[in-house]
Amino acid sequence: MAAFIDDGELDDFIQEYFGESDEDSEFEGFDLNDIITDNDILSEILFEQDDKDINVGVDEQNGWSRIDTPPICAPFTGTPGLNTDIDLGEDPQPIDFFNLLFNNSMWDTIVLQTNLYANRRLQNDELKPNSRITKWRPTSIDEMKVFFSLIISMGLTRKGDLDAYWSTDEVINTPFFSKMMAKDRFMNILANLHLNDNNLANTDRLYKVRPFITMMRDTFGVYTPEESLSFDEGTCPFKGRVKFRVYNPMKPNKFGIKLYQCCEARSGYCVAFDIYDADAERSCSIYADTVGVAEDCTHTTKLVVGLLAFCGLLLKGYKVYLDNYYCSPELFNELDLLNTYACGTVRTNRKLVPKAFTEVKKLKQGQGIFRRMGNLLAIKFHDKRDVHMLSTMHEAKLIVTDRVNKDNEPVLKPNLVVDYCKFMGGVDMNDQICQYYDVLRKSVKWWKTLFFHLFNVLLVNVYVLFKKYGKPAKRRTHQMFRQSLIRALIDEAVDAPLPDNTKGRKCEPIGRLTGKHFPQYIPAKEGAKRKRPLRDCKACNFAPKDRQGNRRTQTSFYCPKCVVALCVPDCFHEYHTKKDYKRKLGVDDNSSSSSSESE
Repeated sequence: MAAFIDDGELDDFIQEYFGESDEDSEFEGFDLNDIITDNDILSEILFEQDDKDINVGVDEQNGWSRIDTPPICAPFTGTPGLNTDIDLGEDPQPIDFFNLLFNNSMWDTIVLQTNLYANRRLQNDELKPNSRITKWRPTSIDEMKVFFSLIISMGLTRKGDLDAYWSTDEVINTPFFSKMMAKDRFMNILANLHLNDNNLANTDRLYKVRPFITMMRDTFGVYTPEESLSFDEGTCPFKGRVKFRVYNPMKPNKFGIKLYQCCEARSGYCVAFDIYDADAERSCSIYADTVGVAEDCTHTTKLVVGLLAFCGLLLKGYKVYLDNYYCSPELFNELDLLNTYACGTVRTNRKLVPKAFTEVKKLKQGQGIFRRMGNLLAIKFHDKRDVHMLSTMHEAKLIVTDRVNKDNEPVLKPNLVVDYCKFMGGVDMNDQICQYYDVLRKSVKWWKTLFFHLFNVLLVNVYVLFKKYGKPAKRRTHQMFRQSLIRALIDEAVDAPLPDNTKGRKCEPIGRLTGKHFPQYIPAKEGAKRKRPLRDCKACNFAPKDRQGNRRTQTSFYCPKCVVALCVPDCFHEYHTKKDYKRKLGVDDNSSSSSSESE
């Protein structure tokens, strides 16, 4: 087999063709126009015929040729962009795109099924008297919006456990959560959260999250992707017990629920997905039959073709990039018949892969061989190691990259390798954005973990749409996008009940010992007889159970910032300057501790 060319010939070629010498100046790379214009000339020199001593009889019998011809590809006929009739206005906000993907019927479903599940639990005679479910009251859509806004907020503020979000410790206190919803109420909704009726359970292993999956598949279609797509696996981390949990030691999350995802290569927008549940009859592979895929094709072929058929991406000239788990000559030929073109790495033990890939074992860096069968191109190229690839949209050409080697010479690579590295990362980009502010929480119930993972994927799609179609001046970072969405959900929840701050343990004001505090008269309620109402002083009163004949002290002044009644000036001063203000005022330490607990 002939190598591409040696180092000396490459230097002579560059000097002769480009008319410059690199003896006195360093190589600074070629312009994009040079790369595009000179592909044909470079390919004639750099891709040569294999040596005659290679046994190519088997490859020729299988239809492989050593002569390269340009592939015949249908033009791209898709129309990328939003395809909805809903008017988003001149300045669309994150909540507008969220409402496109998370429709109103899903809010109704979540509220209905959550209330139904909680009511059935209340009818259980075995409930303990102090069980949290005994305090259940029916939830509403507005309250559920506040609940999900807190879920999104937890992705922005990571803490060790849920209780920490309602902690009164001034070191980790986050007042937003206690202001929006009481901890017991949040825990109650989380424990009873449901998407489907348990009495309707069937053989579908994903029935608990099926309504949400169906909604996502429908609403994700409001956006038509660009020409280049990425097809790969995603993982929902989960180490608990579930029949279709998978183990992949090559993934960052080795245990979890596997998802097949098709994403837009440039933005990471998830166009379609399928969840592996160990049942081929329920996967998207069944849609492969509708486009004429043969029954004896492999499962991976049916899976890829079926998922693309399900989301309507076939017969439009799309270009799909895949890894070696899916790639095979069989899949590429099936997609080629459907005017859909593919590129990806391939395993050498796949059926119909050229035998020359295994016979030629020693290639130097920059050397390679190729075979063609119709539109299907197979290439073996050695960079740091051997790379085997298939494509139905590339020619056997090498292009000049913007990199140079240790000898200051331009690095040349096959064009399909460059395109693969450029467009294969769509699914990885989606996973990466998901990890930044992940709303996923640990749970022993697999379906809740999967639900929150899918909800996070939906939020990433909303973010991608907002970046694409929001006004350039209004585009924000991912964090600011989520903050804006949280505020909008809370603003929509006008009828959501607020936490009752008159019950339970009260939080000590965070700024009690800092900031500016000024006394004011306690405002009188409407219709009150007293113009200056009196309240028990927060600082100098004993707790009622420890009063033991001591008279209570009342005052008409209070601190509007801390919202506590205080005698002026002594109690007001001690309360805002001393951490142990009760002891300084001569209140018994026992009563002080009990008073602190009551706070």
